Amino acid sequence: MKTKLTLSIDRRKVAMLRKASARKGKSISELVENLADKIDEQPSPEGAEEANILKWRGFWAKHLSETDFVADDRAGAELRKTKAYERLKREKKDRA
Repeated sequence: MKTKLTLSIDRRKVAMLRKASARKGKSISELVENLADKIDEQPSPEGAEEANILKWRGFWAKHLSETDFVADDRAGAELRKTKAYERLKREKKDRA
């Protein structure tokens, strides 16, 4: 069953899709479906299943304590990869 989808795409990309569609003799919908299939077939990059906290790390950084950053768990390990942790280390060093 097909489902209708509305996309907001730059005009140049739309023109490119129309040319590709005409050149390949396929509809833009078919091109998009083929692209989705190719993306789905690709193996996940290393670390693609990282903790969801990474999606929010910039937002939460100002709400976290130093204890959160140095926690001996996965969240702490991921937080130590952030710029906020680097800033925290710099500030701590400057105070010393």
